[in-house]
Amino acid sequence: MKLSCRGWVVPVACLVFLLGGSRFAQALVLDWDTVAWTAGSLNNSYDLTGDAVNDITVTITSQNPGIFTNDPATGVQTPAINQSLTGGLIPAQNSLDIAANLHTNSNLTVQLTFGGQYGLATNVSFTIFDIDVTTNNDIISNIYGVAADGTLVAATITNLGSTVTPSGSLLTQKLTGNAASPDNSGNGNATISFGGVAITDVFFTFGNNAGAPRYQDIAIGDVSFTPVPEINPAVASAMSCLLALGAMLAFHRRAKIKARHLPQGGS
Repeated sequence: MKLSCRGWVVPVACLVFLLGGSRFAQALVLDWDTVAWTAGSLNNSYDLTGDAVNDITVTITSQNPGIFTNDPATGVQTPAINQSLTGGLIPAQNSLDIAANLHTNSNLTVQLTFGGQYGLATNVSFTIFDIDVTTNNDIISNIYGVAADGTLVAATITNLGSTVTPSGSLLTQKLTGNAASPDNSGNGNATISFGGVAITDVFFTFGNNAGAPRYQDIAIGDVSFTPVPEINPAVASAMSCLLALGAMLAFHRRAKIKARHLPQGGS
């Protein structure tokens, strides 16, 4: 029994449709060299794919309002994009500079919120620059991601510079400045990552050890992440096509078996 190739046209076309119609996740980067931030503003959102949907929102809040101050190198109110703290990158790149007069109980909280259709991202990673000692010790704490079900996710912290002392573990991790670091150095760097876990938000707190208001600053480098892939309406149809392909394969297999057991005609 001979099987016609015509029967394969539809399922093969469906397979091509699936491969061509699905929107595969691609890594995105919030690159501070390519976006704007109104100096002094505390909330900005960015559409990195041109689909009119914000992919990431950066929000900065403080326990005590009015503690944000000017960057001494540029004279511009922070938060602001500049190259005052470069993390030792060569060539130097823009970062989001956060300067404030911090004191006891005047912590800042930085929140990264991921958008897109599902509001989830994996492979989130960014580096904090200039964790050191100005007058008081910079302290980065309360570092965690938030999963879709609200579960808190501990960060993986790597690439620590020499002026950063880590302590704690999992959700209690803390990074404390232990010495002064030049503004163009990577000595105060720490990379925060969340691997393949899908998260909606990232939080961390910027504070100090104690004392009267003192000038302190850090910066956030480029943020990389992979949005959870959007399900294209084409995928549902293509999956139906694949089911049809499976059914056709099963039919042809049964037909072959049946053909082998048919009585052979004589001449």
